[in-house]
Amino acid sequence: MTPPPPGRVDPDLADRLTDAVLLSGLPVAFGEEGPGVRIRPARPTGDADRCAGAAALDWLPSPRLTGAAAMAEPGQPAGPAREVVGTAMENALAEFLPAFGLEAARDGSGRELRVAPPALPAAGLRVPPGVLAARAAGPTPAELGLPAALLDALRRSAALAGLPLAARLGGTGITLAPCPPTEDPGAERGTEPGADGAADIGWNPSRRLADLADSDRPEAPAAATARAAVDAAMRHALGTALRACGTELRWLHALQRLRVYGESAPTIRR
Repeated sequence: MTPPPPGRVDPDLADRLTDAVLLSGLPVAFGEEGPGVRIRPARPTGDADRCAGAAALDWLPSPRLTGAAAMAEPGQPAGPAREVVGTAMENALAEFLPAFGLEAARDGSGRELRVAPPALPAAGLRVPPGVLAARAAGPTPAELGLPAALLDALRRSAALAGLPLAARLGGTGITLAPCPPTEDPGAERGTEPGADGAADIGWNPSRRLADLADSDRPEAPAAATARAAVDAAMRHALGTALRACGTELRWLHALQRLRVYGESAPTIRR
């Protein structure tokens, strides 16, 4: 197959990247405004850089954070926050895309996260079309009894970072669950805040990926592997990105949980 001319992403690669990002539960950005993953042609770093057909991936946060970063004066948090969010999300992409048959790596300069066209175009997870399994609508975070102040703080930070917040338990995006009161080792040690007013945070991929992983179809094992890769990558990214946007979170190693406590200071406002 003849590679695309310089400045063009291989069409099959673009389709597969778009599908993988959407399956993970993340949005795809179109144009120069986020939020979401921007898929663009890789930029050669020199004459010897053969990157025809390769894609470069950027995470674009909300226009609000992008604008605040552009206008920020030295010492203000918006500029560093934008960089931290972008790096965290691009690291997550590099972590979970191999589960979809797509290898992502930084270029020689370290500036671009690149994905080259696969050597075997048919390799990797492909989710077949089908009817979504019937699922009962889960409760909203408020119906779970989570404090309004915590939900407001998380909504602000997630919106700044450009990350979707699941409207209901089981929905796509950032999920919240009340902390089990009997599992609060930090309170016992006195080294972590107690669980009162806090919540455990996680990530749900798209319904398409979740339903396939839970099905009896031949693709289910690969889908379950991809779901686990997305979950691990996104939990790493959420702690970094949301903290940079003004939310207090801590990773509880003993419980293997990411816990959110509310707003931290300073919060980016514009």
